Amino acid sequence: MVKHRFTVEDYHKAYAAGALGQGRVELLNGEVYHMSPMGYRHRYFVTALTEMLVKTFSERAVVMPQCSLIVAPDSEPEPDLMLLKPPLSTYKDRDPNPQDVLLVIEVSDTTLAQDRSLKVPLYAQAGIPEVWLVNLLEEKLEVYRAPDYQPIYFDKGTLVAPLAFGEDGLEWWV
Repeated sequence: MVKHRFTVEDYHKAYAAGALGQGRVELLNGEVYHMSPMGYRHRYFVTALTEMLVKTFSERAVVMPQCSLIVAPDSEPEPDLMLLKPPLSTYKDRDPNPQDVLLVIEVSDTTLAQDRSLKVPLYAQAGIPEVWLVNLLEEKLEVYRAPDYQPIYFDKGTLVAPLAFGEDGLEWWV
């Protein structure tokens, strides 16, 4: 059996034609993945982290929740949150690209294994400097940073600063 592998262009055409069905999807390594509906914990953490990031970094970064990011010709994940280089007006007439990204955040529960094995390597290959996985299952923050992307684990309540902002940390567990 042969799988059909999509490029981002094919994926956009198939989505526009309604060929990918209802609901949210994302393209990872040429394959289309249907995204599970967000549970209440996932929604809560995305919302709370969005508020926290806006309060802390809005003067130095654009906080962009739930938007897709083309990271390769065959991959367009949809991270839960991104911190992007300002100003916001940069993204009025174009989508962000990997060079715009300061930090990607994925809130992970049912998708934890997929986020670790598929998304983190895609972000690394695209040159994203830092990825945070908010691991809801183990209540830990997993931080992956260039150049080696080896995970660093932080317990609940620990102050963690994104690389782009030096020592300006967040108590990540909201």
